[in-house]
Amino acid sequence: MKKLNLIAIAAAAILLAACIPSIYPFYTDKDVIVDPRLFGTWAGTNGDAEVWKFEQETNSTMLLTVVEEGKTNDFMAHLFKLKQEQFLDLIPDPEFLTNQTGLAASCMAPGHLLVHVTQIEPALQMSLCNFGWLEDYLEKNPDALAHRTQDGLVLTADTSSLQNFVLQHLSTNELFKPAGYLSGKMVRMTNSVNSASPAKQP
Repeated sequence: MKKLNLIAIAAAAILLAACIPSIYPFYTDKDVIVDPRLFGTWAGTNGDAEVWKFEQETNSTMLLTVVEEGKTNDFMAHLFKLKQEQFLDLIPDPEFLTNQTGLAASCMAPGHLLVHVTQIEPALQMSLCNFGWLEDYLEKNPDALAHRTQDGLVLTADTSSLQNFVLQHLSTNELFKPAGYLSGKMVRMTNSVNSASPAKQP
């Protein structure tokens, strides 16, 4: 337990608390899409050695492997669409909680992480949630979205409420960091597109 606490503190310092942990998913089955352009290995361009590898696990689920600062973590990932915007819902594999990257450690609940996918080609751009803004907003508006604050902020709202909140604040440029905040632009290292699994049309 002491080791996990130390990891969580270190991760918070690295990411400045940059995600929303949620008990419930941010997507429903009808929201999930498959985009083969995402499959493959991507590398960060911010001078770090961060690598994200997306592989198809099932028809609607991807396995995401993140390598950061010499540590490797697996996530179950779902790509989904709300209106015309694409997002990733990530769940860290609990097996790796003792060898965490910053991204996994930022969701010690553990729970669902929300990532805004602003671009896939020609370079992958993603943005994490502005956790500081969300924390301040919910402190001032506690009834805006169900949550608990014991041992850190965790969202307890159902999926429908989560989606309504995301869409309500998406255009305000408050809920998410600027586009490309997460690893800047990520460039493709390998391509593992499965031609037998075409992208679902919205």
